[in-house]
Amino acid sequence: MLVEFRVSNFLSFDEEQTFSMEAGKVRNNIDRVYTDKRFKLLKFMAIYGSNASGKSNLVSAFNFAQTVIVRGMQAGFSSNYCRLGEENRLKPSHFEFTIKLGHERYIYGFEIILSEGRFVKEYLKKCRSGALHKTVFQRDISVGDYEVDSFFKDTAINERLKIYADDVKEDDSILFLSLMNKNKESLYSDASEIQIYKRVFNWIKYKLSVNYPDRPITSYSYLMDAERVDQIGKWLSTFGTGVSEFVIANVSLEKVTATTSKDIMQDIIESLNEQKRLYDEKGRKSNPAVMLRSMGDNSMFIIELEGENVQCKTLEFKHERTNAIFSLEEESDGTIRLLDLIEVLLSKDSERIYIIDEINRRFHPLLTYKFIEEYLKLAATRNIQLIVTTHESKLMDFELLRKDEIGFIDKDEDGKSTIYSLDKFNERFDKKVCKAYFDGSYGAIPKFKKQ
Repeated sequence: MLVEFRVSNFLSFDEEQTFSMEAGKVRNNIDRVYTDKRFKLLKFMAIYGSNASGKSNLVSAFNFAQTVIVRGMQAGFSSNYCRLGEENRLKPSHFEFTIKLGHERYIYGFEIILSEGRFVKEYLKKCRSGALHKTVFQRDISVGDYEVDSFFKDTAINERLKIYADDVKEDDSILFLSLMNKNKESLYSDASEIQIYKRVFNWIKYKLSVNYPDRPITSYSYLMDAERVDQIGKWLSTFGTGVSEFVIANVSLEKVTATTSKDIMQDIIESLNEQKRLYDEKGRKSNPAVMLRSMGDNSMFIIELEGENVQCKTLEFKHERTNAIFSLEEESDGTIRLLDLIEVLLSKDSERIYIIDEINRRFHPLLTYKFIEEYLKLAATRNIQLIVTTHESKLMDFELLRKDEIGFIDKDEDGKSTIYSLDKFNERFDKKVCKAYFDGSYGAIPKFKKQ
């Protein structure tokens, strides 16, 4: 689970800002707070702020850090340092995750000079208590200094780590955590403590799901589960979409290829064959499948490999009080957006973190409220986290949210963004937060000027 995230010198974030999921002293709705002897973590956070305050920049910071760790430095980020001060061009930008793995707390972070695309520092620490920690590894790339052999007791492991670290001690183009997760499966073949390198990397790669308004957060793989198909139909009806049920119907391969380029289809077939090979190796009985979604007309196809044959399917919807059949592209934007997000309500992936920018995009305010309300009901039984940015004032309701589940991002007169929580204002439980927010009591609202 996510404990906190720190960022500095990135877009509108100048000095270091901390986004925290640690719960405050609020006593209501404690059933949806994860608690053990070492942690007390929120499972939901709604982030408010005016347009251009920095809400989407926080989402971008999460996305950038994840992308760099998993895929390496990509093109197009060289000007993403905080350009509000010229001195920032050659200052390191800092990204840091504090995460819960099992019953332990780990801190992983790196510094990078974005304008030059080079890493300067990197570290992974295991927290003990308070400010005490033990270094798993650390690098100061600018001087070629590193420490990788003080955490593990196994001498053979430490010697091997020193060889890897020495090979890249002055290589400012790669992160050591990324290196330790490329073509090194034999290193993690047993249950040795070195697996912490893999566990931290896999948390960042697989547990963190960063999502933008016009992008589905899901691969739609849940549609292949018959039990979930029934549940999705019930959700669609519950949310007032008018849909009573939906089915997965067969369509011809010709219909799919008519709207898809030959290169994309070839890539899909190769991907399916690769999936089949992996399934066969693991003895998995299910058929490999790929979801093909067009953001232009909202059409969607499921392409499945059954034996040697390619089968194509799509979604068809039935509405209440009619026998007519509708395709996905004929459904409303709200229904399609709901299908894009509904994985959050269905997910059984323990400790997954969903970050969704503009949760209310294409949603009626009451639908946004209902979606969050249903998520919070489920939160008591699952250890996933949902972080959303929004302008939706209906969510500012103490009957729905705790004080520490409401956060703000505000931008000062210089254009610099600051992150803070409603909890810091020590408001009464019955305070009318929505009215106080729009009255400007907490900041993070538009500041209009006279013409």
